[in-house]
Amino acid sequence: MPQNILTVQLYGDEVWQQTSDYLHCEPLITRSREHQFKIRPHRHPGITQVFHLRRGHGQAKIDGQKLEVKAPSLILISPMSVHDFAWSDDVSGTVLSIATARLERARRSEDAPLPLSSTSLVRLAGQDRELDQLFEMLLKEYRRAPDAARDGALQAYVNLLSLRVERLEHERLHDSERQHRGQQHLKRFLDEVNRDYVQQRSVESYAEELSITAPYLNQLCRELTGRHALQIIHERLIIEARRNLIYTALRVSEIAYQLGFSDPAYFTRFFRRQTGCSPREYRRMNTQEEITSNKNSAATGRPSR
Repeated sequence: MPQNILTVQLYGDEVWQQTSDYLHCEPLITRSREHQFKIRPHRHPGITQVFHLRRGHGQAKIDGQKLEVKAPSLILISPMSVHDFAWSDDVSGTVLSIATARLERARRSEDAPLPLSSTSLVRLAGQDRELDQLFEMLLKEYRRAPDAARDGALQAYVNLLSLRVERLEHERLHDSERQHRGQQHLKRFLDEVNRDYVQQRSVESYAEELSITAPYLNQLCRELTGRHALQIIHERLIIEARRNLIYTALRVSEIAYQLGFSDPAYFTRFFRRQTGCSPREYRRMNTQEEITSNKNSAATGRPSR
């Protein structure tokens, strides 16, 4: 690694006080403001850092990778990982610096990975009150005058933080896997609707074919498209009805039968409910637009399409 990379215990400090049980905790704003919210590239030997961003945003560059970070989130920086930041002036949160030996004490078993040891950005879905309280208590304990119980209390908070981050990572992986499965289910559902829309199948029949429940299919559709499963089925029918009304000379009743409606009057009510106008009104409006477009094209000498 190039020799000009700043290697420090804490950014901006020249004094080294690192011991095997080293731990430092401070508000994120403290050092950021001191350096005009710009922290140039540096690294920490034998120290893992955890940034808990509660408010504000910034740009980070970690081992050459540029990241846009915004609250709420956690940033984990492993030892000797080169990083720099440019923070917004409203940034708020906590920075925790922990010696590797202290993290060894937080390891749950010999086979378990070293806690907080992988450089990563953990985006939080919302304000995490549990994390907020944990960092608040950790900072309060760190500022307490040293006594016989302080080191044990700090270690207990590190242990709790390690467990909380491990759970967050697990939840993130679970959500990612769940979303992937959901995307697969949605794609199959949309393919089947495109194939069978004329049959006007029920949501339950599609769900059964996908080997999931109808409520779960509805939930996936709402989460991934913002629409219910039945809305998607109806929208596909309307798309085909519009095509026939604009591009064919079929009567409305013929279109209704082609789309699986046994009663043309019901098709008309269905179409009006979905579009705000009747099939005949829709055809008339679009025919008039086509006539007007053709007249304008003839006047300008340009093709209408």
